[in-house]
Amino acid sequence: MFDIWRKVCKSYGFEEYDGPFIESFDIYAAKSGEEIVNEQLYSFEDRGGRKVAIRPEMTPTVARMVAQKHKELTWPVKWFSIPNLWRYEKPQRGRLREHFQLNVDIFGDENVTSDFEVINIAVDIMKAFGATSKTCEIRISNRRLIDDIYDLFEIPDNKKSVVSKCIDKIRKVTPDEFQDLLSNSSQLTSAQIDYITKFLQDPKPFMDRLSKDSRGTKEIEQLIGLFEKSENRLYVKFDPSIMRGFDYYTGSVFEQFDLNPNNTRSMYGGGRYDDLVDEFIDTKIPGVGWGMGDVTMKLFLENWKLLPDITSSIEYFVTLWPEDKENKFFSASNKISNELRKLGKSVDSYLTPNTKLDKQLKYADKKDIRNVIIIGDKEIESESITVKDMSTGKQETKRFDDFLNGLK
Repeated sequence: MFDIWRKVCKSYGFEEYDGPFIESFDIYAAKSGEEIVNEQLYSFEDRGGRKVAIRPEMTPTVARMVAQKHKELTWPVKWFSIPNLWRYEKPQRGRLREHFQLNVDIFGDENVTSDFEVINIAVDIMKAFGATSKTCEIRISNRRLIDDIYDLFEIPDNKKSVVSKCIDKIRKVTPDEFQDLLSNSSQLTSAQIDYITKFLQDPKPFMDRLSKDSRGTKEIEQLIGLFEKSENRLYVKFDPSIMRGFDYYTGSVFEQFDLNPNNTRSMYGGGRYDDLVDEFIDTKIPGVGWGMGDVTMKLFLENWKLLPDITSSIEYFVTLWPEDKENKFFSASNKISNELRKLGKSVDSYLTPNTKLDKQLKYADKKDIRNVIIIGDKEIESESITVKDMSTGKQETKRFDDFLNGLK
């Protein structure tokens, strides 16, 4: 999984970075959202009396790092990372308290073309795993558009966050439950609730009513337009109900969904955060990115039977002849192992003396090592080895020098 992540990111010219797993509590309190800070953050006071936290996500960390080195970097910055993250939440299907996550970010460019590129990376990663547009899709919205819509519906500023949280739950409740949720949580008028419901069902008439200066409308139309002209167009669609729970998103937001009915939850998400670096410096540095977890990715691959047959990466197993009182056979086995390693081969050498050969062969079979090298008295005397193919059971004795030359 990590190999595919790295390969696709590097094919787009992105560079890999890493950062510390302990940060100041304040950078999460300022931007990560109430649920993470109040319920999921592992935080404590260190010996210096500072309140710190173990990273639940990577975006605040990379924003701090970019801010710290912004005068030395070449812009735009295109970075990716595969950190392990921790959140205190109930372990369940698709969620663990510790997981690994691919983070992909572009800093220093506020154009929608950067949003387009990071989403394309996500699509190409899914295609590299064998996914198609019938197995997954990325749903896109825009925070600026939603703010403009709220203003159009005359929703007060102090209610906008509550309304967004209600909309974020729309896929988990029935239509009637959604209406009740809006009514009870936000205290909106019946007309406002009706407007929101109709907008989520068909956003275009309401977008047409917005001013031509609506930046959110322009951005979402441009982004969808770019995908309509690209080969990845079938993987992406506009969905105004996509909100994302983090407070730092400012423009495009998007989430990927597994189209398997057994896994209807969002796999991962991301978006544009043009103000996040402002927490650390006065210089304006826009950013856009996303994070893809290993647990949800594994579930997706299992659901669609895309997990590969994992075979051993060990190319050779060198046995140790059972009767070895003077370490004669161990020295011979060690020499053969080292010669193979010099040629770049991965070799597992058996180390426990007085172990029956049959048990050693079972060990190699369980580890799925195909090539087994056996050295006994006859092999040492003739400077040869016996190579056994565990997949066929066939074995052949040949001079060791000839064997090495064949590998070279």
